[in-house]
Amino acid sequence: MKAIKILFLSACLLCGPAIARAQFIDEAKNALTKGDRSTWSGLRFSYDRSILKSTAEESELKQGFNGFTLAYVQSWSIAKRLPLFVEAGGGLSFSRHSFDSSADGVTLKTSHNLLGLYVPANVVYKIAINDKIALKPYTGIYLRLGLLGKEKYEAGVEGNTSSDSYNVYGEDGCDWKRFQLGWQIGVTADYQRYNFGIGYGIDFNKLAPEARFGTFSLRAGLNF
Repeated sequence: MKAIKILFLSACLLCGPAIARAQFIDEAKNALTKGDRSTWSGLRFSYDRSILKSTAEESELKQGFNGFTLAYVQSWSIAKRLPLFVEAGGGLSFSRHSFDSSADGVTLKTSHNLLGLYVPANVVYKIAINDKIALKPYTGIYLRLGLLGKEKYEAGVEGNTSSDSYNVYGEDGCDWKRFQLGWQIGVTADYQRYNFGIGYGIDFNKLAPEARFGTFSLRAGLNF
């Protein structure tokens, strides 16, 4: 009887780690597949901090724009066993830059207001933490189409002022380009139906002569 007990305990010690490893592998596989391939759609709102930076050598020109984007997104599963998706959508973005200076009786006030169409297309990997929380790192491209763009300025010398405004996309203004294509990367997190995230994007082509945009975004949204 004692020999049987010893053999039984030895078998448990030998089989226990193997069973534990098998359970761990199964749980890892389930984490990758079970419940993670469900698609989503939703609204996304972001605060955008954009920097228009000169690409010319030895130039330190930088202009900061504050703005926001409101967009609708939709996802599609693109893998049979992995939680891999394409997410695309569209929306409107607005950004503004202003600058004031005054010295020796001379004042100058300038502003830029931009309204555009924003179309992102990203590859997203969904990592389910539990039934309520999921992480979604992403990378992809975006298209931005300038719809409206106004530059305004007001200059004053010893109390005498003059002002004017221009279309930044016209030859009489800044001669900016309406179409920008760019690359973006970031991560979002789902908590139940809510989505939060951060991201960064940079234009491939120049918005203005010798200058392009880079944008940091803080995002929040609601999944349907």
